[in-house]
Amino acid sequence: MEKREPQDSLCEKDENMKKKKSLRQSMYPRSMVFPAFALYTVLFAIPTIIGIYFGFTNWNVYSSGIKFIGLDNFKFIFLDQPFKYVRPIMNTIVFALATSAFEVVLGLGLAMILNGKVFGRNVLRSVYFIPQAVSTIVIGIMFTTILSPTGLLNNFLDVIGLGMLQRKWLITLQTALPSVIGVEIWRYFGLNMVIFLAGLQGIDKTYYEAARIDGANKWQLFKNIIIPYIMPAVTINLVLNVVHGFRAFDIVYSLTNGGPGNATEVIATMVYREYSAGNYGLSSAMNVLLLIMTTVVSYIVNKQSSKREVSA
Repeated sequence: MEKREPQDSLCEKDENMKKKKSLRQSMYPRSMVFPAFALYTVLFAIPTIIGIYFGFTNWNVYSSGIKFIGLDNFKFIFLDQPFKYVRPIMNTIVFALATSAFEVVLGLGLAMILNGKVFGRNVLRSVYFIPQAVSTIVIGIMFTTILSPTGLLNNFLDVIGLGMLQRKWLITLQTALPSVIGVEIWRYFGLNMVIFLAGLQGIDKTYYEAARIDGANKWQLFKNIIIPYIMPAVTINLVLNVVHGFRAFDIVYSLTNGGPGNATEVIATMVYREYSAGNYGLSSAMNVLLLIMTTVVSYIVNKQSSKREVSA
């Protein structure tokens, strides 16, 4: 006669099999994330922590050993050499805020225009996005020529009768930083436009129809429908712009190399100069400042923008 297992034993086996299956299912996505997490840890997290530590040391090419000196590097930056180091910090803040604001405004304006029925809009979208794909060195060479005293911009102003507006754009203290900011805005507003276009195309058209039936005008549509529903795109653009603005190096280096004087010097170029001079601890300290500024401002922007997001 065939021997049967008790009902309780069968239920227990079935329960164990379900638990094992559930464990495998929960572990599978984690196993996919682990390689990326390992690379992030090895290539970013650990070097960042090491760099932060070196920011509190006297490490340089002239000393025989590395000693922990606490906040001495930061004291040197803000108190001992304020003219040399505080000006780049202020330039970085101005650069990041100005580029972020103008890139968002121009990107949103163009996105709204090109989201409508405009002749050749697909071509125009590509044209405005092209600067994002061009090498920074190429942009630097191109605009160094355009903005030179005998360059295209001054010649154009002379032809149209606005010769009084001619300037030595990249070699005058008053115009150097605004010129670099202008080039950076031209370079990145196309990326903002593309992200805003994605947000605009995700808004259900029935919202517009219902608002028009209620008698809403264009400003009311913009204020009460477009802005609330593209806030995720606004958040993304602002955070990307702020992070890139604070970390700006290549465009400044290729256009002005931080000059004239230190009129366009930013933190990233100063980090490069101090590291090249062998002041590794001081360079790391300036990188720590850059990390703190970028993290704090990005967090504030992300938090404030996220509060205004709505669910579609």
